[in-house]
Amino acid sequence: MEQKNDYNINSLIKSLNILEELIDQGEMSILELANVSGMGKSTVHRILGTFKSMGYVEQNKENSKYFPTLKIFELGTKAADRIPLKKIVKPYLEEIFEKCHETVNFGIVDNNEVVFVDKIVTAEPLRIELEVGRRVPAYCSALGKSILAFTKDFDASKICFEKITEKTVDSPEKLLEQLKEIRKDGYIVENEEYINGLTCVAVPIRNKSNKSIAAISIATPTVRMNYEREVEFIKLLQDTISKIGVVSE
Repeated sequence: MEQKNDYNINSLIKSLNILEELIDQGEMSILELANVSGMGKSTVHRILGTFKSMGYVEQNKENSKYFPTLKIFELGTKAADRIPLKKIVKPYLEEIFEKCHETVNFGIVDNNEVVFVDKIVTAEPLRIELEVGRRVPAYCSALGKSILAFTKDFDASKICFEKITEKTVDSPEKLLEQLKEIRKDGYIVENEEYINGLTCVAVPIRNKSNKSIAAISIATPTVRMNYEREVEFIKLLQDTISKIGVVSE
């Protein structure tokens, strides 16, 4: 039986669930939110009215649907900016970008998902971009795998594998074999496992206990990737990690 937490405020949980649903979907009506949340329309209406008065949601005048505002993005950005490691890593991301001119990402893993904490986007017209704050499954992401490879007590059997592309890893056995290779090589080249046409090279950032607490990657359209660039990106990332050194959590 799940232990009851006497400190939970159920009304707050319901309100934040509504807000999270809006952020995921982009724009929804009161009826749509009532259906997915299981709450009454009047309750949803009051919650949305409160968030609107606080500036977190706004209403589309054409269809009366609600959508999240930039205030939420600003709140998340301020929180991310206060992550100490992000401030340490930022100059290195800029240095990598100046040498490769491809998109550079910095991320962490939370509940087996990669959270993109910072990035510098290529100016190339052909690019594939995942915005800061986006969450993707760690098992099919270069950032995620490089972190999972050095995560103690990681249990691959608890992953719910979904075949996102034809190349997505689809079993605990295959994932564990990949993580073994990452531990041996110190890097990963992920080829179109999450997005068709996107190749990523990533390396982990580790602490004194050899635990990976974050990762850096270079992402490029597969059509711009070749063996020479792969070798160049791997060396660039590994040299950067050597400069960063061992970090504390």
